[in-house]
Amino acid sequence: MKYFLAALFVLAFLLSIFLGWQTYHKVHERKEKMEDFAEINMVNYELFNLQLWKEKTLTIIREKIRTFELSPTTYEVLDDQIRGYLGVMYTQYFERGELSDIILEEVKKSGQVNAIMLKMIETQVPVLLGQLDLRPQIPVLSEQILNEVRQNEPLIRQYMQQELLRLVIDEETRIYRDRRESLYAKYNQTNLQETDDYLSGEVLRLDAEIKTMMIRLSLMMAILILVAVAMGRWIGFESMVGALTAGSIIFLVLGVSMPMIDIDARMNSFRFMLFNEPIEFEEQIIYYQSKSILEVTRTLLEGNTWDLKMVGVLVFLFSIVFPFFKLLLSGFYLFLEKVKNSNFAKGVIFHLGKWSMADVFVVAIFMAYIGFYGIISSQLNSISQNQGGFAIETINYSRLSPGAFFFTAYTVLSICISILISRHDQNKRYELSG
Repeated sequence: MKYFLAALFVLAFLLSIFLGWQTYHKVHERKEKMEDFAEINMVNYELFNLQLWKEKTLTIIREKIRTFELSPTTYEVLDDQIRGYLGVMYTQYFERGELSDIILEEVKKSGQVNAIMLKMIETQVPVLLGQLDLRPQIPVLSEQILNEVRQNEPLIRQYMQQELLRLVIDEETRIYRDRRESLYAKYNQTNLQETDDYLSGEVLRLDAEIKTMMIRLSLMMAILILVAVAMGRWIGFESMVGALTAGSIIFLVLGVSMPMIDIDARMNSFRFMLFNEPIEFEEQIIYYQSKSILEVTRTLLEGNTWDLKMVGVLVFLFSIVFPFFKLLLSGFYLFLEKVKNSNFAKGVIFHLGKWSMADVFVVAIFMAYIGFYGIISSQLNSISQNQGGFAIETINYSRLSPGAFFFTAYTVLSICISILISRHDQNKRYELSG
């Protein structure tokens, strides 16, 4: 029976490593694609992109100009304005004689008219102009001007469009280049929509595969633990603890190497009305971050200030180095007499182990998740409840990642191993003293 259990444990252990390796690669593949998806859909490329606002605004204004027509009411107002202007001109130039003064002044400047003719013009022109009764012709003239305006509406629209383009489009916008083109090329796509569709499909596919792998890996690890417990009855306590330690190491490696929390805040839609036409932006990423313990440690150690480096060292020691060291020492304690008699080993396993911070770290992970989720949800809700005359819908996709579950499993299993070793050691002492 013991050989069967040993073989079964080795098989379950190897399959767990294989499944864990596959899960690790799938999780990191999803992380890479999700980061690229977040990058091409960042809000700074859409809502905060001045060029895109120009283009959307220009499209609306162009359409408004293209369909621009003067309404009958406008022509009536314009007719009244033209008639009034022509009436003022008639009064000023004909009735008050300003036109005759202008004619006389021009004739004098020319120097080509003798004094007799100049005197005749000076006396006769005002009389002739005064006899012209042009006021009844004002409505006719106004109608002719309005007809010219009607016939030249397309030309007016063309001038308006040219002037608009001159004001809106400058040299910088003409040479605008999408900085995301390298990401399009990375996935053999040509534009944003194709890349977005491709990455969305890939993320959904990987989510399904990771979920399946997590179920398989969880079942395999459960079998591994059950076999280890059975080994304690048929093979011995040391074999059981050794098997549990091996399983705990798998959980720890997966826990520190896989992302712990995905912080994903999105703006699902944005709508702004301009000239009764909507300016719309589709789903955009406001903030996205997904880090494992190893990645967080590296980021802290690469920080520019000593306090960040100190925190990085503490996280590295308490979350990576010490857990591995404690697990290995726990295994050696059962099999090596020298380690069993070492006060240092006993101190690490039975006393310093209480300060490993593993359980506190797990609580911190969940508290950080709850805190980030609550803060982001609150901020997004505040953005949605705007009073600025635009419609905005936000979504919070933040979630715990596989690394959090594996590290939690390691913590629970590690605590159980410490309790088992402690009780076993106490029982042996009691037996020896009895």
